[in-house]
Amino acid sequence: MTEISPLPADLSRLRVIATYLQLELKRVHRQIAEAEQREREAARQAAARPMSPPAWTMQMNVSADPRPVAVHHGECTVGHPRVRPITRRAAIEALTAGVEACALCRPDRELQID
Repeated sequence: MTEISPLPADLSRLRVIATYLQLELKRVHRQIAEAEQREREAARQAAARPMSPPAWTMQMNVSADPRPVAVHHGECTVGHPRVRPITRRAAIEALTAGVEACALCRPDRELQID
């Protein structure tokens, strides 16, 4: 471990060092305040940005053993709040496995599933 060099003994140089350190500390505090402001602004913008709906959702039944009931387009409001977001691939797989397509939003048409 390296040893820190001792401070000078005379009062004038110690005051210069103290002044320098005070100025540096103020600069660090300004940087902290600016960084905190940037984080607050980013959080505010993220909160103001509307969440886009998922492309596809799966409606689940409400029993103790939840199973898929229907596949929906992400903007469809049928089945809420018992839906969870799924990928396009999962939507195709569910529809081909026999899960119903929503009669209102008809995801099977957009996904071209017969």
